Amino acid sequence: MKKIMKAFILPLVLVLAYSCAKDDDGRFSSNPESGWIEFPSASTTQSVNNTLTSITVPVNFTAPINKSDVNVTYTLVDVLGSSSDAVTASGNVKIAADTNTALIELNVTPTAATALVASDITFNIVLQTASRGVSVGLSDGSSTTTHTVNLVCDLTLDLGGMYSVTTNYGFHDFLPSFNPNTQVSEIVDNGDGTFFIQDFSGGLYNGGPYSTAYGTGPTSFDVTFSNSCNKIQWTDQGDPWGACIPLSGGVNEVDIATGVVTISWFNEGYGENGVSVYTPL
Repeated sequence: MKKIMKAFILPLVLVLAYSCAKDDDGRFSSNPESGWIEFPSASTTQSVNNTLTSITVPVNFTAPINKSDVNVTYTLVDVLGSSSDAVTASGNVKIAADTNTALIELNVTPTAATALVASDITFNIVLQTASRGVSVGLSDGSSTTTHTVNLVCDLTLDLGGMYSVTTNYGFHDFLPSFNPNTQVSEIVDNGDGTFFIQDFSGGLYNGGPYSTAYGTGPTSFDVTFSNSCNKIQWTDQGDPWGACIPLSGGVNEVDIATGVVTISWFNEGYGENGVSVYTPL
């Protein structure tokens, strides 16, 4: 008799425990397969280069039981730049029976890294619908139904080597002569993520009219710069009369298809400025 009572009491306790847990939670309906669809996290940041082919974002079905597939639809909503320049997506994902998660796969386009040289790309994945009556998110807004994807460039070329450099000057003391000027120069790879150019002026300070008039030479306007995702940047550089800064509105980047380096510079001392285009030899 005792054995029979024990056998009866144990299932009763389990039923009551499930019932209490369900009532206390307050989020499940009477159907334990109902549940809701949500993202387990709010955002993803992904570095993109020429070898990356896909990005995956998990999505969850929160429910005690899942006996049949749940088909979920979603859209991509642009926040910064255009998502279509970097990824393609099917717009739907299946959470298979007897599982509670699936991966939304974003296929990275072959030109994604090139697009990201100009600007980072940010977009939202927004959950839309789910099959068999499953809700997307919770009515109180406590679940995550939008996932933000931040794509950043991770493609940097090695710039070390010899170049043919053509500089068009916006201002120097001897215009219109010595404009433009073409010469051969070397970009030296310092091996620490920075690069060195001995004459940043494209010949104006070393061998050009400033050499004769002002006594400038090989070390009068040498500059160390960095190349971050094919964007040329530098700080704390200058000529004998003041700081050298990037020319406002000018191009300072590397064309990853051709290896051409464009540097737009401005000297604060007396206003010399120019755009130097470095073509690999």
